[in-house]
Amino acid sequence: MTHKEMHKLMDAIIKEVTLTRDQGQKEYAHDEKDVFANFNRVANLLEEDRKKVLMTYMLKHIDGIAAYVKGHKSQREDVTGRITDCMVYLMLLWGMIEEENGLFTREEGNAPLHDVLEELSDLHGYVSVDRGHSQTNGVHAKGDMQKVRKTRGGVKKPKEVGTT
Repeated sequence: MTHKEMHKLMDAIIKEVTLTRDQGQKEYAHDEKDVFANFNRVANLLEEDRKKVLMTYMLKHIDGIAAYVKGHKSQREDVTGRITDCMVYLMLLWGMIEEENGLFTREEGNAPLHDVLEELSDLHGYVSVDRGHSQTNGVHAKGDMQKVRKTRGGVKKPKEVGTT
């Protein structure tokens, strides 16, 4: 393959990667404002970092690529599709890292849970829920429940006051 042919192939691959990511956004994220919505949801369910969730998804494709390289050519998905998916996952991982490093910030109104908590909270950090109260301790999700979980440390056991 010549350099010119490789450059042309790379242009075609980048277009395919972009198309795959756009289709994946519609199919999995279910949120046009948060490209990481699927990873955030699963991370919250599993109480795990969203980057680990992404890595788990990507490793499925890496496993298929490894099988292909070892000679297992008959697979449910074409190996180039797996490679494309890995490229998308790597770009999404890059995006997560950039966001965590503060290079990209969420726009106001782009964190639905935070917006709801903000609207329902009173001045003391309490959220009214069906005549009860739940204290948020000033910690708001802003779309990342992992941070909330780490910051709040879970439910605290009440101090024992003695017996009568």
